[in-house]
Amino acid sequence: DAPEITTPTATTPPIQLSFVERYRISPIIFACASLVVVFFLYQIVGGFLTLFFVGTKVTADTVNMHRIFTMGGQILFLLFPALILARLLDTKLSTVFPWRKANLGETVFAVLSLLFLQEVMQIYLFFQDRIPLPRELEKYVAPARQMLEEMFRILVSAKDIPELFFVVLVVAITPAIVEELLFRGLIQNCFERRLVPLRAAIWTGIIFGLFHFNPFQIVPLIILGCFFGILRMRSRSMIIAMTVHFLNNALAVVVTYFQMDDKMVIGATKGTDINTASMLAQMFLFLMLFVVSFSSYLRLTSDIQTNNNQ
Repeated sequence: DAPEITTPTATTPPIQLSFVERYRISPIIFACASLVVVFFLYQIVGGFLTLFFVGTKVTADTVNMHRIFTMGGQILFLLFPALILARLLDTKLSTVFPWRKANLGETVFAVLSLLFLQEVMQIYLFFQDRIPLPRELEKYVAPARQMLEEMFRILVSAKDIPELFFVVLVVAITPAIVEELLFRGLIQNCFERRLVPLRAAIWTGIIFGLFHFNPFQIVPLIILGCFFGILRMRSRSMIIAMTVHFLNNALAVVVTYFQMDDKMVIGATKGTDINTASMLAQMFLFLMLFVVSFSSYLRLTSDIQTNNNQ
C-alpha cells in the first residue's frame, strides 16, 4: 500500500473576545457601570481636587486655574477612562469609535442644522427664564441661576486674542473630543448593541444632558445631545459629531468675546419691550429652517444607513 500523505491544514486563528464578550456582560449594564465610574472620577475626585487646590468660586484671579483643572479633569477622568472602557467593550477601538470621513454636503447641512437649532434654543431659553415661579421657590432659584450664569461668563470670557484661543481650547476643543468619545462613542455604542440605533442615540442624548448638571439648560442640553447622537448614527462616524460639538461651544465663546449676547435674538435686548409675537415668529422660522436643513442631512446620509444595514 502507498504511504498515506497528509497535508497540513490551515488553522483558523482563535477569535479574540473582549472582556464584555468573554464574561457575557450586558452592554447596557456595562454602559451604566461606565457612567458610574466616570461620574465618580470626574465629579467627585476631580471636584475634590479643584476644591482643594483652587476653591469653588470662579473669580478673575482664579479663572485660569479653573480652566486648567477643567481641561485636565476632562482628559484624566473622562478621556482616559473612556478609552480603557472601550477596549474592555470591544477589541477593536474602531468599532466603538468609527472614523468614516464625512463628505462636504453632510458637513454643510450638519453645521446649518446646528446654527438654526441654536437660534431655536436661544428663544426657548428666553421664554423659559420668564416662566413665573412661586415666590418661595424663586428666592432659591434666582441666586442659583445667577451664580451659574456668572461662573460660565467668567470661564468663557477673554481679554485678548491669546486668551481667546486658550478659552476655545478649554471650552470647545477638549469637550468636543472628550465628551464625544465618551457619549457618542462608548455609551452610544453600548446602547446600539441592544437597542435600535435611533433609540440608542436618544438615550445617550438624555444622559449627556443630565451629566452636565445644569438644571436651567437641561432641555437644550438634552436636545443637543440627541442631535449629536443622530449625526453620529447617520454618518457612522465620530467626526461630524465632534465638528458640530466644537462649533456649538466655540460660538458661545466668540459671542461672549464680541459681547453679542443680547443680539442673538431680535427683540430680546435687555431694557426693551418684548414683542412676543415677533419672537414666536422667529422661533417658528428657525425651526422650519432646521427641519429643512436636517432633512437634507438625513437624505444625504441615507445611503450610508442602507449600506450599513445590508
